Amino acid sequence: MYKELMEEASIVYFLQGAPSSKGSELLKELGYFYVKQGCSIEWFKNPLFENEVEAAFVKGPNILYLWTTEWGIEPTLLGTKHRVLSFYDCLEEDQLKSVSEELATAVKERELWREKCIAMMEIALKLHDDWEVVTQSCMDWDGLNEQLADLKTRLFQSISLNKKATRTHRILGTLTPNGAQNTVDSMTRNLDYRLMIKGEPGTGKSSIMKSVADEANARGLDAQLVWCGMDANSVDMVIIPELKLCVFDSTDPHIFNPEKERSGDEIFNMGQHCILTETAEQQIEPIFLAYKEAIQNAIGYAARFAEAEGKLRSLIDQTISPAAWREKVAPLFQRLT
Repeated sequence: MYKELMEEASIVYFLQGAPSSKGSELLKELGYFYVKQGCSIEWFKNPLFENEVEAAFVKGPNILYLWTTEWGIEPTLLGTKHRVLSFYDCLEEDQLKSVSEELATAVKERELWREKCIAMMEIALKLHDDWEVVTQSCMDWDGLNEQLADLKTRLFQSISLNKKATRTHRILGTLTPNGAQNTVDSMTRNLDYRLMIKGEPGTGKSSIMKSVADEANARGLDAQLVWCGMDANSVDMVIIPELKLCVFDSTDPHIFNPEKERSGDEIFNMGQHCILTETAEQQIEPIFLAYKEAIQNAIGYAARFAEAEGKLRSLIDQTISPAAWREKVAPLFQRLT
């Protein structure tokens, strides 16, 4: 989603450099620097390392700091909103030469496990698609459409704002070396109303959320689509900030249920429109087992990927000149005017 986030930002800093944990440290320092000035910060976490971030978005001035090493994203609006800061000249050549063989080995291992992880996730996605074909054959689509129409009426009533609506994008979570992780709690912390969708795979959860976002935009309300980290075409949540509400998929691997301390939590049950036949259940069982096995294999490969990436970062960290780094980052820490 970084390309969409770049469009949302007023200024984008492309922080370019070799893989290093210092990139995450810098982004955190910048975030806290702006927090002290009264700004809110969105962190974008690295899927391999739980405590590291790879981007920081400063709300208000809408400044995006992006460590671009992992993604190969290049600036296209130089001279306007895109600004580049390279950290490659902070590396000490003598130190690099001394660890060159270890670096080469770590890079090869990283690419090997990365490719295996992605290949296994592709297998899992194909199996999930097969699962959806079976459940879709058991759906009462007319009943679901009626339920969706009632939902829109209840959510939006007669609301219509005389302004151009915006649409922004985020990701709900992703597969990590520790399994599937999500950011539902942090993304919904300040919302009053959370509608939790329950339903079988392929029964229209993503389509419902896209439809809710379309309805909100048509009424002049902003909408944020929060995408699935495994399926680039699937939405896992839609947030309507001006109504302080969200609708999200609360099924495996991100199961949520209403919390007693949150009066605005509610379940939207789509299961009533999908009654699985005995034949359908028999077809799903082997697909489900193969899917779970593929996910577990992908998690294992992700762990090996993270191990190799961690080794690479550790080696690079040893070659960075602290003095050159401090001089490079100093201009970033300027107070807002």
